[in-house]
Amino acid sequence: MKSSLFFHMLLGSIFGWQNPHIVSIDMTDKQVAQIPANHTDFAKLFSHSNHQEKQVVNSRRNCQVYAYTIDKDPQGLNVRSMPNSSARVIKKLPTNTLAVFVDITASQGNWMEINKAESDSGTTLFQGKGWVYASLLGTTTRGYEARSVPVYASNNNRSRILGRIPSNREVKLLSCNGEWAYVSYQQLQGWIARIDQCGNPLTTCP
Repeated sequence: MKSSLFFHMLLGSIFGWQNPHIVSIDMTDKQVAQIPANHTDFAKLFSHSNHQEKQVVNSRRNCQVYAYTIDKDPQGLNVRSMPNSSARVIKKLPTNTLAVFVDITASQGNWMEINKAESDSGTTLFQGKGWVYASLLGTTTRGYEARSVPVYASNNNRSRILGRIPSNREVKLLSCNGEWAYVSYQQLQGWIARIDQCGNPLTTCP
């Protein structure tokens, strides 16, 4: 019996050493939240229970968020008819201007629905309904007197604070829900409230 137990323990030890997915960890919630994006399944497994919901969902969520384009592709930013990369391109937004502002009305998967795009000079570049890849859009943190903004685990200010982002920092959009934006900044991902968003890179939105 003892030899059998020892044999199974030895096998488990060898198997665990050979399989990098079997690990023993003792991590805080904050450390889990800062795991890189390509380890999201790992992070979700060990994170706090109220952070276990999938933040970027495939179903449509209505939003009211203002952002700007951060795409650097000289060929322009594609606006598509549907939220997928094979959908028809209905408009290309310029990337060689000071700024292009967009009004976001929904999110679905990794895509944002916009109904308007405007140049920094006030020229309407797009009007209608189209989809843009989410991470090619950004917003800036406000911060006000606190000099930083809280990043929440869920889209409400009663949820756990995962960390803080300094004011006047550009963040990538990943999703949205209502007036809340789900963003990425360095290794931190989470929700920021409408009051902490500035959808204009040319001002601090005082």
